[in-house]
Amino acid sequence: MALATTPLYGQPPTPRPPAPVVVGPDSARARVPVATLAETVPRDTVVVDTVKAPIAVALRPASPEIRGRRTVWDRQEIFASGALTLPELLAQVPGGTVFNAGFIAAPSATSWYGEPGRVRVYLDGVELDGLDPRVGRVQDLSTVQLAALEEVAVERAAGELRVFLRSWRVRLTTALTRTDIATGSENTNLYRGYFGKRTNQGGVLQVAAQQYSTTSARTAGDGDALAAFGRLGFARGRLTVDAVGTRFGRTRSATVRHVVTGTLDPNAIGAFTGNDAAAYVRAAWGNADSAGFWMQAIAASLRHAETGDSSVGADSAQSLSQYLATAGMTRWGARLSAAARLRVQGGESRLAPEVRGSWEGRWLALSGLLEDGGPDSTSRADALATLTPFPWLEVALAHSIHTPDDSAFGGPARTSSRAEVAARVYGRWIGVGAVQRSSALVMGMPVFDSLFVPTNIAPSTGIEASFAGQVWGPYSFEWRGIRWAKEAFYRPQVESHAELRVTSNFTRQIKRGTFGLTAGLTHDYRGAVEMPADPGQVSRAEGAGWVGGYLELRLGSARIFWYNRNAVGKVFETVPGYLMPRLVQLYGVRWEFWN
Repeated sequence: MALATTPLYGQPPTPRPPAPVVVGPDSARARVPVATLAETVPRDTVVVDTVKAPIAVALRPASPEIRGRRTVWDRQEIFASGALTLPELLAQVPGGTVFNAGFIAAPSATSWYGEPGRVRVYLDGVELDGLDPRVGRVQDLSTVQLAALEEVAVERAAGELRVFLRSWRVRLTTALTRTDIATGSENTNLYRGYFGKRTNQGGVLQVAAQQYSTTSARTAGDGDALAAFGRLGFARGRLTVDAVGTRFGRTRSATVRHVVTGTLDPNAIGAFTGNDAAAYVRAAWGNADSAGFWMQAIAASLRHAETGDSSVGADSAQSLSQYLATAGMTRWGARLSAAARLRVQGGESRLAPEVRGSWEGRWLALSGLLEDGGPDSTSRADALATLTPFPWLEVALAHSIHTPDDSAFGGPARTSSRAEVAARVYGRWIGVGAVQRSSALVMGMPVFDSLFVPTNIAPSTGIEASFAGQVWGPYSFEWRGIRWAKEAFYRPQVESHAELRVTSNFTRQIKRGTFGLTAGLTHDYRGAVEMPADPGQVSRAEGAGWVGGYLELRLGSARIFWYNRNAVGKVFETVPGYLMPRLVQLYGVRWEFWN
């Protein structure tokens, strides 16, 4: 379970310390308050000409949503969520479902409203295309590391979930160092280290690393991993030139299947040794978050390599080059942008142009996307809107049309729609919605079993509901759930999440604001899910509910945390045959220093 999940409707944002006083030649250009960046400084620190112009950021679309629903996690919120992998964070997004073969080192698959693989991830504008031949067309997003991010934002289109990642940035010439240490069940140990510094001339140097290891005695699928991140460049005024590289190397043992039922398979998912890497060089003018004109040009390289013995061949590697040019304008509440993305792989090239537009007013917010020939050669048209006729009533609509270039490969053209209504009743928000999906080709999940192949599903409708609000004082409660009218492969018919939470900074007792407490209890339920097996047969994971808890204490710049998953030791599976871990506890500290 997460340490801090989706905030409740109407919940005020976490208070932040005020920005320090800034003077000097760069002050006019440093218009983003320091308190909104990935790091903050102590309140009593006097900053004199140490804040440099910000490193440019890629476009994060303005996505109309029901008020109070979380679509953005900043750096502190990412780590406070308790998520160790990106899929664990996306499991907190209504509509997202994660399937696991075990603990954090084992493979995973993420679906969007019942369709595996309908999740796209962008790092600083570069789309992280799946290159691993083991996973087919459903990318294992656990290879995308959270450790070196300053923001995760999601766009909940009806037809797919888009995830926009922004890498960690620094703005102060005062060096930042940070250390994270965690340990717990499944013999898990995790370490992180960070260093970042700006020069007086605007240069930037950042490095970060994360290492973890875990051992699962019953199900295996365990191992160790080392992730690294680096940035080198400079930013002066509106100009940014930088180079960024990330690498995630890992070793995983074979995963055991049918531990409880069926015939034990000790090599259901083969062992893996290899790495995933992404790197880019960027030149940018202006900032996608600021008013006015901006543009960026990026040359990027993605690579997946398997260096151990495997069924796909030792020393196998896949690589892809990506070239991206984007430009946009923000004015009077309107945001317009255009992008051209060229992919080059194996001597072939594919161009994917994209146009976006959005407008935000007091009562109405609109957003639209047109994209031709995305990563799977599918053309997309998406529209989202929210209407707020009264302060106590909100309506949200979304519609998507996806047209594959090759129906034999991508299936028939598909449409998806979502309508939601939320009303505030006695200070509590009650929401209800409907999701409608046309017939479609679902991609399957071959990483778990070669029999989990793409399959056609009939049109389907799902009903969503939610409740959130303050219970008493610092205590609040949230519940959300979805039920589909019919069963379908790869989709649980029922899912729900409930959370009782308390948050307080004890400002009356501790005037300096150096202490904070967040704690909660969670309950999750997932109905049975079926997947293809031998001809005329199906594999089935039975439904189950499990509870968890979390606690985080903030002491100055240190945060001590503990969280528990499956506290009562429930025996359950999210993928047929793969047992989920029991009684998992992790605890540790995150500590930041300004040198």
